[in-house]
Amino acid sequence: MKRTKQCKWIGLLLLAALLLCGCGGQAEVVDNVLPSSQVIEIRPDPATPPMPVVTPAPTQTLIPVPTPAPTTVPTAAPTSLPVVTTAPTTAPMPTTAPTPRPTSAPAPVNTAPRVTKSPTDETVAVGGSCYFVAKYENAIWAEWHFVSPDGSRDLDYEQAAREFPSMEIVKGYASTMQLKNIPESLDGWRVYCRFSNNSGAVTTGKASVTVSRDAAADRPRVTKNPIGETVDIGGSCSFVAKYENAIWAEWHFVSPDGSRDLGYEDAGREFAGLEILNGYASTMKLKNIPAGLNGWSVYCRFSNNVGATNTEKAKITVKGAPAPTPGPEPTDTPAIIIIEEFDYTGSFTETAEQKASMMITGNSSKYQVTVRWTVSDEEYIIWTFSGRFSATGILEYSDAVKTVVNTTTGVSEIQYTAGTGKLAYVDSGVVGVYWTEDSSGTTSFFSKN
Repeated sequence: MKRTKQCKWIGLLLLAALLLCGCGGQAEVVDNVLPSSQVIEIRPDPATPPMPVVTPAPTQTLIPVPTPAPTTVPTAAPTSLPVVTTAPTTAPMPTTAPTPRPTSAPAPVNTAPRVTKSPTDETVAVGGSCYFVAKYENAIWAEWHFVSPDGSRDLDYEQAAREFPSMEIVKGYASTMQLKNIPESLDGWRVYCRFSNNSGAVTTGKASVTVSRDAAADRPRVTKNPIGETVDIGGSCSFVAKYENAIWAEWHFVSPDGSRDLGYEDAGREFAGLEILNGYASTMKLKNIPAGLNGWSVYCRFSNNVGATNTEKAKITVKGAPAPTPGPEPTDTPAIIIIEEFDYTGSFTETAEQKASMMITGNSSKYQVTVRWTVSDEEYIIWTFSGRFSATGILEYSDAVKTVVNTTTGVSEIQYTAGTGKLAYVDSGVVGVYWTEDSSGTTSFFSKN
């Protein structure tokens, strides 16, 4: 079958070639219709020169060649470069580069606290008040405890407040605790402070509380009196006194005849050029001493919320100075007693923050005022000024001296002198004074103890 088809194709090709060449030969067709199985015979004309026999080239079977797949040119998307997608790609993690630590938040404390000062024993009157002070290093929390006389009970300050409901405990969570309106039942109890941090805790030594019905037992006690000094004109000297159970100290100057008693501020104005250092502390220093101070004496007055105690007098002798002029002979004339409607003198406590105390001494001719404001365990501020109360209970002043004292270094610095302000005494319900300090523009209330 395959061969018959090839013959049929060969014949058709030869016929087409003859027609194209325009041959004149005649062909004799045997039948009009040629069966597909017969071979076509072409007979040339005798007159026509024979045509060269065209030998057809062997027929080649065409084998379909598969169309080559188009050459894929590498592109950035599917092959050589990673495909970037936005949805499934994980967001970049935060960098692990070291981040500087804030300086205000130090690392947790790794060492236990250390006590640098334990509280001391206190003797107070019934209904009186006192302070207990402890100091520490490397602590975060503080808590005061109360131990019964037989040691069987140990109460924190909150439990103690319930045990003694009439007593007021101020800042039982700080290094300095104040007790007010102390009852007689607290007699014999002891207190201590517990300092702690993340690494542990430590306790101070215990301080006993002695409650006495004798008010004199709670007054300051002098343990050392100043001694007399002999100096040259323009020289300097120091006077030292020591005490127990006092809050304030103030040095006084007494004239040779005893007729005049000046506070250290008034003495500074009395003797031009005289420099008085720390006239409000237990140690006072005098510099550039004038001849006029010859024969005068000094003493220190220690006071607290209950009362005051004076030291003995120490005489000042100035070499080369003229002898002091004797004073007038005492007479039998009775002293004039001035009766005031209000007693402005006494001790006062600031009510808002419980950090300040005020002491007013003197009489109607002049009152001396000392304000002590605790800033921290290492620093406090002293204001001293004087003046007279008016008929309406107002004391205006213009001589205030503000001094900052560092208890750690013992250094004091005067911030200003001649400061102005006023006190307003009130006696309606709560007795006390309003203190307005012009330099800061603040007003604080101090209740009378």
